[in-house]
Amino acid sequence: MVMQGLDIRGLEIFLAVCDEGGLTSAARRLDLTQAAVSQHLAKIERDLGVQLVDRSVRPQKITPAGDYLRMRGRKLFVELEEIRKGVGRFKESDIPELRIGMIESVAVALLPHLVDRLDGKVGNLSVTSGTTHPLLPELRAGGFDMLVTSEQSDEGDGTTSLPLMTEPLVMVLPKGTHHPRDWDEILALAKQLDFIPYGRKRRIGRLVEHLLERFGIELKGHLAFDSSFALLDRVNHGLGWAVTTPLCILGAGLDRTNIEIVPFPSSTPVRCVNLVWMAERASGPSHLVARTCRDIFQERLIPLLRDRAPGVEERVDVAE
Repeated sequence: MVMQGLDIRGLEIFLAVCDEGGLTSAARRLDLTQAAVSQHLAKIERDLGVQLVDRSVRPQKITPAGDYLRMRGRKLFVELEEIRKGVGRFKESDIPELRIGMIESVAVALLPHLVDRLDGKVGNLSVTSGTTHPLLPELRAGGFDMLVTSEQSDEGDGTTSLPLMTEPLVMVLPKGTHHPRDWDEILALAKQLDFIPYGRKRRIGRLVEHLLERFGIELKGHLAFDSSFALLDRVNHGLGWAVTTPLCILGAGLDRTNIEIVPFPSSTPVRCVNLVWMAERASGPSHLVARTCRDIFQERLIPLLRDRAPGVEERVDVAE
């Protein structure tokens, strides 16, 4: 490899001179003649136009320019070794390493099947899930290669995305509760039962709040939860009603024999789940992961909803 005024072999020889403290020892380590080492060193100095070794003193000393080259050169060789190892990992798999951040409500339903389907295609797969903690800043900082998230990305900040699915807000009622057929009946429900909301840190909590405010639904109840499990557990015990999404229900992992999932009587806001990555990074793995996620949603989520809450699955839209 040759750069303007510098080649990798010459840099390697110069670093050996620095490490060994002289040309003779460096020549012995590299299995070269002292003359060959001296010629390489002189060529680097000539090409760069600076003196790297002060030969007027004994023992010879590295000049400030040489000291700078030594420091940066060692970092360069460390990086070259990382590149070599990284490229070598492609012998074992199409994608040697992949770090995915995922919102928790999606992770429970998606993750086991995603890991299984990416086996053999991704060498080292790491998935981190979170609830209220925003994942986008970590993506921008390089902590993740991509995200499965309902957070809203802005292509102006360097991110790009592919849609995976949209899912509706649904009511979750204690078993045996009358199913509201219009917004007047939902208003009556809100007067009878405590409402169990998500905390305002959750984006879904704000989405639900805006929906109910839009239709003038006044709520009673004093407890709010960040966890879908805690929220639905109270409904499961007949302590109130809630609004959430199908994926959040599946993600809660409850025995849902004492709850009923009921669609709203008219079109409602939906939660969009997207795959997001930085536009400057390779998109090939992103398209593979997006296609795999969509297949899992279509093959796993839709049948579960059809069995558990007929009619709700018709409002779930898995992207093509």
